[in-house]
Amino acid sequence: MVSIDELRKQEYLSNQNSILHNVDSRIKLIVLVLTILFAVTSSNYIVFLILELYLLSLVVISGISLKDALIRVILILPFGLFIAIFQPFIQPGQILYNLPFGLHITLEGLQFAELLMSRLAISVTSIVLFSYITPMKDIAEAFRRLHVPNEFAMIFSLFVRFIFLFYDELNAIRQAQSSRCFSLSNNTPYLWKLKQVGYLFLMMFLRAYERGETVYSSMASRGYNSDSKIYYSKDKLSLTSIIYLVVPIILIIALILLQYFKII
Repeated sequence: MVSIDELRKQEYLSNQNSILHNVDSRIKLIVLVLTILFAVTSSNYIVFLILELYLLSLVVISGISLKDALIRVILILPFGLFIAIFQPFIQPGQILYNLPFGLHITLEGLQFAELLMSRLAISVTSIVLFSYITPMKDIAEAFRRLHVPNEFAMIFSLFVRFIFLFYDELNAIRQAQSSRCFSLSNNTPYLWKLKQVGYLFLMMFLRAYERGETVYSSMASRGYNSDSKIYYSKDKLSLTSIIYLVVPIILIIALILLQYFKII
């Protein structure tokens, strides 16, 4: 329930009108990939700090609440922490602490864990910014305009169109079950509850299948087949979009040169 509400809120925020919201979706996707690739190939903490400050400044420029963006980043980071937390114990190197059961903490393991979390923080911040300034329908269009395989673009487009519809279907089934006094917190037998949850997933599967057949029949009646091409607009890039692409490229080149000459 909460995830869908957050998704709706995010979709609402991504449809706002600002300088960054109006940037071409292809450019935003390219910048996202460039930023993540540069972050995961770097090992300089000053570079990470500069990139993070740059991304946070973009959040402010976009008009999105900086607090909300930081909360979203902090909520996602623990998933990477589960990977980083084991690195001090499995990476070979200089032993700092000996623990029971033959475990030990190494200096190289701690450094790698810090590096992993720094890279993850940049990547997550980039994705959060991208999701806040790019509606899902524009992401699907960006895939098509960047010549991503047609099947993938079509599947993603259908996903964007029907995710909220299926959520409404799920709510309707849950309300029907609630009207019959079904609740996971009542005192009915556990196996009966499990059976009702199974009915819920079965009904969702059946409705999804029926909806899919209806959509395909509608598309086929309009001439769709495996060789059909999806239409997308061919608008020229605006000056804002060009600047949004050029600035991070210049920043990345400058950071590479600063590292090369050992200035940072």
